[in-house]
Amino acid sequence: MLSIMRRQARSWMIKIILFAIVVVFAFWGVGGFDTAQENPVAVVNGEPISYAAYRENFNRLREQYRRAYGAQMDEQTLQSLRLNQQALDQLIDRAVMLQEARRLNIQIPDNQLDQAILAIPAFQGEHGFDEERAGFILAQNRMTTSDFRTIYREDLMIDKLRRLVLEGVTVSEAEAREWFDWYHAEANLEALLFSYERHPDVKPTEEEIAAYFEENPEQYRTDPKVKAVYVHLDPAGFRDQVSIAEDRIAQYYQENAAEFRVEKTVEARHILLRLEEDADAQTVGEQEEKARMVYGLATQEGQSFEALAREYSEGPSRDQGGYLGAFKREEMVKPFADRAFAMSPGEVSEPVRTRFGWHIIKVEKVNEAEHQSIEDAAATIRERLVAQEARSLARAKAEEIYDNTFDGDDLTAAAQSRQLTYGVTDFFTTRDRAFEGVANGRPLVEAAFDLDVMGISEPIEVEEGYFLLQVTETIAATVPPLETVREKVEADVTRQLRNAHAKAVAEAALAALQEGKPLSEVAAEHELETIETGFFKRGGTIPEIGYQPDILQAAFALRPEQPLPESVFEGTEGWYVVRLKDRKRPDDTQFVTEKENLLEQLPERKKENVFQQWLADLRSRGRIEIETQLIQ
Repeated sequence: MLSIMRRQARSWMIKIILFAIVVVFAFWGVGGFDTAQENPVAVVNGEPISYAAYRENFNRLREQYRRAYGAQMDEQTLQSLRLNQQALDQLIDRAVMLQEARRLNIQIPDNQLDQAILAIPAFQGEHGFDEERAGFILAQNRMTTSDFRTIYREDLMIDKLRRLVLEGVTVSEAEAREWFDWYHAEANLEALLFSYERHPDVKPTEEEIAAYFEENPEQYRTDPKVKAVYVHLDPAGFRDQVSIAEDRIAQYYQENAAEFRVEKTVEARHILLRLEEDADAQTVGEQEEKARMVYGLATQEGQSFEALAREYSEGPSRDQGGYLGAFKREEMVKPFADRAFAMSPGEVSEPVRTRFGWHIIKVEKVNEAEHQSIEDAAATIRERLVAQEARSLARAKAEEIYDNTFDGDDLTAAAQSRQLTYGVTDFFTTRDRAFEGVANGRPLVEAAFDLDVMGISEPIEVEEGYFLLQVTETIAATVPPLETVREKVEADVTRQLRNAHAKAVAEAALAALQEGKPLSEVAAEHELETIETGFFKRGGTIPEIGYQPDILQAAFALRPEQPLPESVFEGTEGWYVVRLKDRKRPDDTQFVTEKENLLEQLPERKKENVFQQWLADLRSRGRIEIETQLIQ
């Protein structure tokens, strides 16, 4: 394969990120950028980044977030992540680093590139580098060998540059102690919550309602809406026109042999004793001792591993007796996978340490790697070819309709003349799901809002097939008259007044504390119970209060000699007045226990900070022009 890669190596833009080897590309995970002059979104020291490269990286980022968070990642949340800026920044950073690497004459010879490719974890099989597996991964991601060599060579150049920049970066024991004291410091707060609900209802006057509406008209502006007719070319409707000959099945099988390789899997149970990654040596030892005790029980004759898992495991599979099902090597963390794949059915492992804790593994079954025969694969291949042909026919029909209709024509008439059904949407905004039965209708909604009235879209591809749209009516965005939204405005004004009242009372309480009044007296005056959080560390939530970054930051800025902040803090239920009750620093013995681990781990954190500062300086010294309107 490596010789084929060398023969085919040509400069070409990377078209898609290899999800399968995301660990290898962890720093960037982004291909090289197109040097085409057409539609550049940015020019980095005279080198253009095309809109196509930007859009591809944007789509990749969006897909990564959606895969990671599923239904929680709606369009509004995606917008809040500013993926457009992230996507462009990644490409700009990569560009300036590659330019700097070339300026420093950093090169990766072919033999070094070959050795690096041979070591890629995702390309490994049972006995090292697996040529078929590598070819399969590239084919699945529609990446040619020349594309892969280009992007991976660039990644290695960047890695070499990074090592050059970070050469000599170390962490002293004093720095480790400073970080340790900062990270493990704890604070205990007392707090009073002045809830919105505790304050008297207020009824805003007509003048207040009118004034608020006049000052905040955009808050009530409606979204623009469109109404459209559409023709859906569903591939399912074209399947009966498809016939697949036997020789095509054989040809597909021969050309895609790697696709029918069934990887080795192991079916196993495990008992997990949880352990934090940064646990101190004493905690690690205690859990290991417990794990060895459980291992001893598990290896006793006649002992039920499933029963032990239900009793001792702290993992999510506990209720299933530790059953994990069948898994591939890369689906498990490396220490776990290495041990499980070296075991025989019925064997129980000694405790294995991973970032999750200590595992005792019992292998139930081993399914060896094999190649699916053409007889077994025939039905799958036939279905795939039928689906491909049907989709091609649907696309061809969509293109035929588009080619023979023009803006202003009636799309419904074009559909009827071809015995095709059409649909009509209600009025919808850019936030609505306007197309029933379409899992991801965003491309359709975006296309509709790009059309003029009676304009006809080009064929739009979604998972369910191809769509043609024609916008028939629009409703412009507008600020409605006050009478139309009066109820909402009144609710907003009421909420604002109650908020202001609660804040004023909280500020008066803080002022009383700052003048020396005891917290207990202030609480009694307002008939409030004092909240005590108990000790907590930086990061995460505050006990009894919740996720309040501003309070968290203030807590560790306060000192016993200055226990009160300068302001109150707004929470989801009202306004907080807080007071530092106590601070606690970690003890020396804990640092002695963890010092060795810290001196190993902290250099990587420091290197990351140093590198980011260096990269920011490199960017600031460059000439970067951005076409902002293209990434909105």
